[in-house]
Amino acid sequence: MINLYLSGRSLAAARSVDPEVSPAAVHAAVEVAIVEQLREVAGWSAEEIRRWADRIACGD
Repeated sequence: MINLYLSGRSLAAARSVDPEVSPAAVHAAVEVAIVEQLREVAGWSAEEIRRWADRIACGD
């Protein structure tokens, strides 16, 4: 199980695309995205994951 906290900002971003989207729908979509990402990086080394995270943090 993945525990998530979705900020008001996350919901606002989703509602900018679909004003009727529910918090539960946003939560489910984010949860699935995280699971898919974890599957993708499961075989990566710690250094590869750090580089990838650094690129995300820098907006690359």
